Amino acid sequence: MLQALKHILPDVGDDAEQARWARVRRPERECDHALTGTTRHWLRRLPPRRRPTRLCTLFPRVANRVAWCWHDPTLSAQVLEDLLVDRRGGRRGFPPAVVRELQRLREFNDQQRVETRAETLWETVARLTAG
Repeated sequence: MLQALKHILPDVGDDAEQARWARVRRPERECDHALTGTTRHWLRRLPPRRRPTRLCTLFPRVANRVAWCWHDPTLSAQVLEDLLVDRRGGRRGFPPAVVRELQRLREFNDQQRVETRAETLWETVARLTAG
């Protein structure tokens, strides 16, 4: 776990920094160190090129969070955005390979939500009258 934190925290060995992060993060759970059944099911349903294998290997806690939110388009978009954009300041971020996987997931999330979204009655009327 300490190695994974080195990618996120600037000074993992610094006691003050660890104390600060301990206040803002939820306490660790056993499921933070391994992929849950929900996450494994989510991975199998993703197209092979969209599967975030490095994320799952290095940061199972984060992969579990994404998988748990995936059913909700708005929530999953927000979670992915929060992972890719540092709003708190001072975070080192993820390794480049993990960032690319998160970006591919965000693109896929956006694409699939548009492609599978049902057309509203007013959109149908507008489409039929515009032609």
